[in-house]
Amino acid sequence: MKTRLLRLRGLLESIDIDALVVSKIENVRYLSGFSGSSAVAVVTPDSSTLITDGRYREQAAAESPHWETVIHAGELSEAVADALTGAKAAGFEVSASFDFHRKLAGAVTHGTALEPTEQLVEGLRCFKDESEIESIRAATECARAAFAQVLPLVKQGTPERQLAAELDYRMMLAGAESPAFDTVVASGPNSSLPHAGVTDRVLAAGDLVVMDFGACRNGYNADITRTVPVGEPDTRARRALEAVKGASRAAIEALEPGCPASEIYQVAHRHLEERGLSEYFTHGLGHGVGLEVHEKPAISARSNDTLDPGMVFTIEPGVYIAGWGGVRFEEMVLMTGAGAEVLTADMD
Repeated sequence: MKTRLLRLRGLLESIDIDALVVSKIENVRYLSGFSGSSAVAVVTPDSSTLITDGRYREQAAAESPHWETVIHAGELSEAVADALTGAKAAGFEVSASFDFHRKLAGAVTHGTALEPTEQLVEGLRCFKDESEIESIRAATECARAAFAQVLPLVKQGTPERQLAAELDYRMMLAGAESPAFDTVVASGPNSSLPHAGVTDRVLAAGDLVVMDFGACRNGYNADITRTVPVGEPDTRARRALEAVKGASRAAIEALEPGCPASEIYQVAHRHLEERGLSEYFTHGLGHGVGLEVHEKPAISARSNDTLDPGMVFTIEPGVYIAGWGGVRFEEMVLMTGAGAEVLTADMD
């Protein structure tokens, strides 16, 4: 945690900001270790203050022992303003609510200018340290264990809802704190929806079943998708499965430290284009995963990000054909100095 604060303070100095008000709860946890659901952190060159309420008095002391903890009983913005005393320019995260900014601006009475900042802590969070990578690996293993146990249930007659419930249950039994997000099980024509939910539809012979699931462990997430046929896939389904798997392999093989994310997207897109399926690939190729399921870097045609050592991200090409169905495979990848490590290898 001390290293994270040092990096942030160096960044603030480079942009002439005396203090930063951190209101996004994932950023608060990243900097302080506090895992509660309500807190604001204030970081200055000489101090780090965690402001929360009475529900978290003991938790804050245990999880953030090197931070000054302020328990506010009144208006949160007034406690934050007190922590900013002496700062000439204080940054606030643009993700903060308008109401919080309005109240904070009214509470600051000692000449501190409030400056909007964007993606400062998120930029640091792109690069995972060993403890973060260990937690992501643990979350991935929870999801891996659950999928292996649920896979035999992907058969004719099983409801989508049962598969989703079994995945969630098995991930928790394997050690997950919770599912990382609402588990998706989409079968047959439902699988043409990239963000399908779960219905009472019963799996039928010939279906493609898209299962998008992940576990949370120590606050860090896994995000995995597999597409499983019910019985023997027909020619159209087999071609779609092979094309999407091939696009995933091609993109992963093209990964190397420092490569532009947009170029990796193009590798997968070209693979699908050569097979007449690129028009059905309707989303980006991947995203970072960590304290949030979706974070930097972005892997898309328009991304300006590079994929550097320490980043953990997904590679998830898909095709979605309305009225027929869809296919997606999503891998978790760690970029190292020696190249890409697929954390979700051998899960089929």
